Amino acid sequence: MFKSRIAATRGATIPSASLPSTPHRGALAGALAVLFGVTGLGSAAVAVALPAISADLGLTTGRAALVVSCYSLALAVGSAIFGRLGDLFGIRLPLIIGLSVMVTAACAGSLVDSLPALVATRTLQGLGAAAVPALTIAAIQALFAGDSRARAMATYSGVGATINVLGPVVGALLVDPFGWRPVVAIPLLTLLVVPLVWRDLPTQRQQGATLDPVGAALVGGAAIGAVLSLQAATLGPVVAVAGGVLLLACAPTAVLRSRRRPHGVVPAALVHNRAARRSLLTAASLPAAWFGMLVTVPTVLIAHGWSGTAVGMLLLPCAALGLIAPRITGPALIRFGAARSQLLSAIGTTLAIVLAAFGADRVDALALIAATLVLMLAFGLGQPAMTALVADSVSVHHRGGALGLLTLIFLLGGSLGAAAVGGLGEAISFPRALLVLAVLPLTAALAFARPLPSTRPRPQENP
Repeated sequence: MFKSRIAATRGATIPSASLPSTPHRGALAGALAVLFGVTGLGSAAVAVALPAISADLGLTTGRAALVVSCYSLALAVGSAIFGRLGDLFGIRLPLIIGLSVMVTAACAGSLVDSLPALVATRTLQGLGAAAVPALTIAAIQALFAGDSRARAMATYSGVGATINVLGPVVGALLVDPFGWRPVVAIPLLTLLVVPLVWRDLPTQRQQGATLDPVGAALVGGAAIGAVLSLQAATLGPVVAVAGGVLLLACAPTAVLRSRRRPHGVVPAALVHNRAARRSLLTAASLPAAWFGMLVTVPTVLIAHGWSGTAVGMLLLPCAALGLIAPRITGPALIRFGAARSQLLSAIGTTLAIVLAAFGADRVDALALIAATLVLMLAFGLGQPAMTALVADSVSVHHRGGALGLLTLIFLLGGSLGAAAVGGLGEAISFPRALLVLAVLPLTAALAFARPLPSTRPRPQENP
């Protein structure tokens, strides 16, 4: 069924005659993955540099954490908007604009000498960086079709996750000899990749696509509310409660608005498609598990005498697996289809969290390595599967917006995982906090264990 769905959308992508040759297309998927990975690597590396930022600017650890929180907030809010811009103007223009804003803000942030200036530049950096995950995924969907798309998404997930995993290692290696400023400037590396993808980035504008500013404001408000509601420890309970109220006010309104604006920021087709809705559970649970483990593993091991560098080296087997994971997850995705692949991914994610909780409780390095390896495979299988279902749930004219919304859920899942484990860890212990987090992928597994209705491939109609 997965193959037939993708085959039915081939006519909606660029013609096969205009596609690059197979070897180049493999390199293209890898280059897009590097753009995505460097964006995440910069964020993870800055988290490692927070103690150095605190010491240099005379801040408490809680206030320094705003440097990460503001970036995550801007990244989440901007992703849905950039997805719509990709439909309106083609992928190349908004992606290059986003990268330009990200790189400029990163350079400025590495030169500032106060927390307000650093927060402002990091917020701008996050807004620019929001273009990368939303639009590189949209580019993969536009440039590849059939089994090639599944393999390209497997490469994208594996290479991107590998580079993300290296964030703490790179941050630790840079901050000790050079301080925190080079860490903030890491996005400069994306300038080396842009020439590799420039020629192939789609420029086609989708007919009937609209920005839907009201819908964008509602989705942005919901994202802001979700992130703020998780920041009680950093910004205080009043801000967290206000964020919760904003989330509860904006999220249902945005969904209900899809009835009157079916091609808005929240596409009605995505809301009505069961498989696509269930895919949003996968989108939230994969990063939630990863960031929850990123909080738990270093905290527990450092408390037992491990150095930051040693903790980073513990993640290297996971990074190595990421390089070869596409050879496993790509064929598996083609064989099992998008729905069953997400079922397997959700089960693997739940198992990874349980293994990580066991390893953290026993301070068992082997169990922790096994947990990261299982999660890497689950990530590599689940991300392309959820992307395929969401992309095929809407017409090609509104695909960028749907993928932008998916990216927003994905980014919010990461914030949820870090905040949930960080907030519960000291109260009930970090291993138990991880087990609480396992409820999310377990829910996704139960959702995909239920049979989906048989549906014909969605026609690529004009709106």
